[in-house]
Amino acid sequence: LVSVPACCSARYNLALLAFFGFFLLYALRVNLSVALVDMVEPNTSLAKNTTSNVCPEHSSTINVPRNTTGKKYSWDADTQGWILGSFFYGYIITQIPGGYLASKMGGKLLLGFGVFGTSVFTLLTPLAANLGVGYLIAVRALEGLGEGVTFPAMHSMWSSWAPPLERSKLLSISYAGAQLGTVVSLPLSGLICYYMNWVYVFYIFGALGVLWFFFWMWLVSDTPETHRSISRPEIEYILSSLKDQLSTQKSVPWRPILASLPLWAIVVAHFSYNWTFYTLLTLLPTYMKEILRFDAQENGFLSALPYFGCWLCIILSGQIADYLREKQNLSTVCVRKCFTLIGMIGPAVFLVAAGFIGCNYALAVAFVTISTTLGGFCTSGYSINHLDIAPS
Repeated sequence: LVSVPACCSARYNLALLAFFGFFLLYALRVNLSVALVDMVEPNTSLAKNTTSNVCPEHSSTINVPRNTTGKKYSWDADTQGWILGSFFYGYIITQIPGGYLASKMGGKLLLGFGVFGTSVFTLLTPLAANLGVGYLIAVRALEGLGEGVTFPAMHSMWSSWAPPLERSKLLSISYAGAQLGTVVSLPLSGLICYYMNWVYVFYIFGALGVLWFFFWMWLVSDTPETHRSISRPEIEYILSSLKDQLSTQKSVPWRPILASLPLWAIVVAHFSYNWTFYTLLTLLPTYMKEILRFDAQENGFLSALPYFGCWLCIILSGQIADYLREKQNLSTVCVRKCFTLIGMIGPAVFLVAAGFIGCNYALAVAFVTISTTLGGFCTSGYSINHLDIAPS
């Protein structure tokens, strides 16, 4: 089996476009976490809990005259929780149908329209906030519906595009966009709120999502055979590497799937990792502002730091995982288990530690950063394991 160079190949172009797609999806997902800090009137969030000690102010930044034209809302902590959580109510509904739809209509259309829909609802966010909190929650839930199909659609595309020994690399590149989107959009949203107005957070990212949609529809195809400009050797390389991988059976064996222990192991791992990951993703800017008392600019940058570490870790661990499998002949199951262990136990230890250090700002930021960074190992662990146990 002759490998085809990665440079300028159709499969790596797909990984790159997917990278930008997931970049935008996560930018669209977390921008509200930062904007919300600016949308809410000060001191409405701290009404209930008075037992936790709030750290002293410590911002030494020179105060630039900041923009205060954005409308403020008097939403209490409960309401803010509903607003931040509403996204996931939509998100959970379309996960499984997303996989089914991808097999019927192809991952390209599904992922494309998933991002497009999310972008359009993001553009409508300021209008919804003006109309009332119920409208805002509804718009965020609809964004979740759009994003819910994206990971299943991408997995479906990679089952036709990714040669087994390049799987960790290709998937790591495409999904690392999610971390980088978080890294860029948290500080950028902070700066937009600081110098412009929080409404532009939604307008700018929403417009970029619509722009990406046109590139995606123009340049991507569902399978190597239907691609416009792929080379003949690359088609043959991908198809021959996958020929023993894909099942000929067309009906889905639901009962054995539901009785499969490896599958449930992936489900439990996914649940556990996401619990931590999304709790931090939605609440880190609030923690930085209300407890550690950083201002809007610092908040965005410091909230982004953990995800920059995670992004680097995902890219590196993908390369290391495939190197260990290909060159060191380590079994795939051994690599997946080791990477999942590091990516679960490491974050747990540092996150628990972060709860016990009070107002030591440097340590708080360091521990949260190390915790999230180590989580990046999971991408080459349980996160790709679906494609190992069931490529079809």
